[in-house]
Amino acid sequence: MNVPGRNEKDLSLFSRAIDDLARGATNAISSDTFTLANGVSRTKVPCENCSVGALPRWVPITEAASKAMVWLISADRGSFTVGHDLNPATDRTFRFEMRRA
Repeated sequence: MNVPGRNEKDLSLFSRAIDDLARGATNAISSDTFTLANGVSRTKVPCENCSVGALPRWVPITEAASKAMVWLISADRGSFTVGHDLNPATDRTFRFEMRRA
């Protein structure tokens, strides 16, 4: 979704933005994937929409990920950090969604 600037004069851009909103579009949500690092108990995940206090939501997309114990340690500007069990598996991958706080 493209948000018109504060000084925008072209009304068609506002019309398009309103239409996008009516269809459920937003630029406040981002989604991506992350894989837990093995051999360590924390993984830092870059995310441009993340801010202090944000609550990312993740779901496992591999079998190994579904068996992992994962928790949120911190959410900071531009990234969040998850804690997890130590495991030699290299395919513990999650899909996450971050809504701008």
